[in-house]
Amino acid sequence: MGDERQGVASKIDVLESVRRHRVLAALLALLAICIAVPAAWILGTPTYAATAVIFVSPRFVSNLADGGEQKFESATQYRDYVQQNVRTINRFDIVLEALQRTGPLSANWIRRGETMERAATRLQNALVVQQVPDTYQITITLESGSKGGLAELVNSVASVYLEKAKSEEFFASDERIKTLLADRARLQKEIEEKQARRVAIAQELGVSSFTDTYLNPYDRLLVTAKEGQLDAAKDAIQADAQLSAFDDSQRAGGTDSLRAYALDQASKDPTLASLMTSLNARRAQILAMLSGLSPEHPGRKAAERELAEIEKERQAAYQRLVDSFSKMLIDQRRADAFKARQVARKLDAEVSSQTSQAAWFTKNYQDAIQIGLDIDQARKRYDTIEQRVDFFTLEKGAPGFVRLFSSARAPDEPIKGGRKKWFAIFLLGGFVVAAFVPVGFDLMDTRLHTPRDVEKQLGFPPMGWLMEKSEAGPEFAREQILRLANRITQDHLNNKSFIFAFTSVKAQGGSSTVVVETARALGHLGISALAVEANAYRADPRYRRANSRGLTVLLTSNQTLHSGIVPGDEEMPDSIPVGDLLNEKNLPDIQNLVQVLRQAAEVYSVVLVDIPPILVSVDAEFIARNADVVVLVIEAESVTKPELRRAAKSLERIRVPAVSALLNRVRGKESGGFAEDALQEFQTGATKPAARWFRPWLWA
Repeated sequence: MGDERQGVASKIDVLESVRRHRVLAALLALLAICIAVPAAWILGTPTYAATAVIFVSPRFVSNLADGGEQKFESATQYRDYVQQNVRTINRFDIVLEALQRTGPLSANWIRRGETMERAATRLQNALVVQQVPDTYQITITLESGSKGGLAELVNSVASVYLEKAKSEEFFASDERIKTLLADRARLQKEIEEKQARRVAIAQELGVSSFTDTYLNPYDRLLVTAKEGQLDAAKDAIQADAQLSAFDDSQRAGGTDSLRAYALDQASKDPTLASLMTSLNARRAQILAMLSGLSPEHPGRKAAERELAEIEKERQAAYQRLVDSFSKMLIDQRRADAFKARQVARKLDAEVSSQTSQAAWFTKNYQDAIQIGLDIDQARKRYDTIEQRVDFFTLEKGAPGFVRLFSSARAPDEPIKGGRKKWFAIFLLGGFVVAAFVPVGFDLMDTRLHTPRDVEKQLGFPPMGWLMEKSEAGPEFAREQILRLANRITQDHLNNKSFIFAFTSVKAQGGSSTVVVETARALGHLGISALAVEANAYRADPRYRRANSRGLTVLLTSNQTLHSGIVPGDEEMPDSIPVGDLLNEKNLPDIQNLVQVLRQAAEVYSVVLVDIPPILVSVDAEFIARNADVVVLVIEAESVTKPELRRAAKSLERIRVPAVSALLNRVRGKESGGFAEDALQEFQTGATKPAARWFRPWLWA
């Protein structure tokens, strides 16, 4: 049967699929040739390329002396940074700005009627940004069918990217510099205003400098004023006390004290003393003159009157002086008290003024000192901002981590393109399609074509396969039946199997023909065989003979086995037909069939039972369960893989002793070529040479 090579030739592969669908494959290959010619002519235009190279340093290339803090601590960080730059270069905003900067040259890239944004998106997808292995370089490559403006566009992308990278390295340095400059101007204005305020305070206070050790001049004046205030207060108290001592309105008896003090002062007055001396001298003279006069002397009266006038004058003078001294003393005390009080009030006002001036001086002086501290602090901040601005200004122009390594040069020759290459690509693609479309058809086809298909579904290879008789011819068909009979004989001898039940997956699967022809082939091999028709589902006319009593009679009566056997002839082997079923689809008294079959096995070496399809008849399940071997007949091109799996599960469910399979009616064109090869080998005696790619030297 040629199944010794079916392990390779029967499985679906590219060659088998192409051979099976050779017409479809040829049409697809022809279509590929028809498409390849115009496609290669259209697409086979020259392609130009321009490449710019960016250098990514592992550390920050600084303009300042100390740039050690700007570096990568590990190779992983550097690789991540490089990959970040690779994914950033073709960022949309960078590509759009680069396209805008090219000016009139952008017309070489922008198509007619295309917006700038759409052209930028297309450019973004067209740019090829890659890291050069084992280097610090990143390439920016752009390919186009036109070389006009290609290098300028790539260089524009690189330039915009470098500007963006530098600005992002310093976190928007332009904006930060503007902020720092604005803060510096504010500090400058603040310093100038505070310096002007400090000068004004110095002019107002009359000092030239401000120090913490400087003594407030108003403090000394205030001390002196307070000392005078205390003295004036004492004087005022004393003057008030002296006044109250002589003022009767303030103290009872003050007038007496005043008079006593005035008398005392009057007694000490030299003028009064001189007047008294003169009056006393005159009085002495008069007294002396009176001493010689009698009371009746006329001169005595005149002398006594003169003495009285002298006494009166003396008393009047004394009184006038006492009154004068009293008035003068009280006025003096009052004046002294008033003066003391006035001095005290003036000094109080002066102390208050000095105190206010001292506080004003102290406040302004301390404000000036604080302003000086604020100016120093502002100057420090100003110097810090100045250094920061200088740092940004210098580092903004530094190379940094990334810089341009080489600019893109205008291409002069195309790097690829050509109609031959495109023709070969399309032609190859067409042949690939022509090869794999048939494979796709086979993969979508669930029908069973080859023994390999059966083995994949059942898990074991079939015991044989039979080619379609119309294609195989009588001799090859007879050879295949004899081979099947030989397999059954081997199983009978090796495993002591006597009863073989043949059932098909679907109706009209050819199991009856297989049973009849196999029984005849066993007879030719010298093995006695009996064909039993136990198919009530659809009886085969070939079993019907004039002298046949049928299987139904054996099952329903006590007839002997020999009475039901029809002897064989040139067309039929020894057989037992099913008999008259009376329009029934099931065998009557089927439980007796087991005994009938065992009796037949005692007479014949092999009993072949033709039973209904396993999926449509309960009789088939009963007989299969009691047979030694169940042969599942599978019709090629008719039975599908799911149907075969259902039949196998049905046999597994009833737990048959042994199962084998037979692929029937295999067609040469649908079998992948292995059936035709087997037929040709049988007819010619020569094997087909192995394909070149199967020759041993490939894997020797």
